[in-house]
Amino acid sequence: MGGPSEYQVALLVAIGTVAMLMLAIAIILFVVFYQKKMIQEQLKVQKLEFEYQQKMMEAALESQENERRRVAGDLHDSIGGMLSTIRVGLTTLAKQMADPQNMEQPKQMLDDTIKSVRSLSLDLMPATLEKFGLVQAVKELCDRFQAVSLVPVLFQEQGEVPELHPKKELMIFRVAQELVNNALKHSQATSVHVTMGGNDKFEMIVEDNGVGFDLDSVRSQAKNGQGLGLFNIENRIRILSAKLEIDTQPGKGTRVTMTMPL
Repeated sequence: MGGPSEYQVALLVAIGTVAMLMLAIAIILFVVFYQKKMIQEQLKVQKLEFEYQQKMMEAALESQENERRRVAGDLHDSIGGMLSTIRVGLTTLAKQMADPQNMEQPKQMLDDTIKSVRSLSLDLMPATLEKFGLVQAVKELCDRFQAVSLVPVLFQEQGEVPELHPKKELMIFRVAQELVNNALKHSQATSVHVTMGGNDKFEMIVEDNGVGFDLDSVRSQAKNGQGLGLFNIENRIRILSAKLEIDTQPGKGTRVTMTMPL
């Protein structure tokens, strides 16, 4: 009985080769599928971690706002009320004195204190924001900053600013508050402009003509826990799913643009 023919050998080799190729392809597909599955799992974990961080940040910021609301209420109702009562008492006492002018200086000092308490209360929790909305609250904020700093802080509304959720409006107000405060405190600016508007998106621009700054250096400080202003701003921007662009360099002023889809 003869051995296998050349044809049979070639056929067996061909079958073996095809089988090996199919096995190799199966292994490759398995590896690709496994890697894809691993990437999906990693993305899922990253998404959960991101959502957890977002919720933690939201909880921390909400806790801050609750504490600010409580302190603002105490300042306005308790301390402000007591100071106003003392003011009435001083006025009554002055009428009984031979020279009422002697009470003018204490009364003026008390008036200044009452004004400072009211201003601090408004900084902590702006009543205008809850009553009249974001635009009026930011406009009032600019007016108060201008009155205190004597630097022109101009507000302009471009287009119709849409009505947003109260929590979003509060976060945007805090961003505006921090940006204007930073401009007046650090930039040596002689004017600050705040522009707010939106059609298919919400946009806020805070611009000054000050000395500018090194953005990389400030970001590095924020990572080391020093630049808390920028850190708080960027946290709020992330929660709002917004975009922040900072255009600055030493000696060239600063322009900060916040953009948020509606």
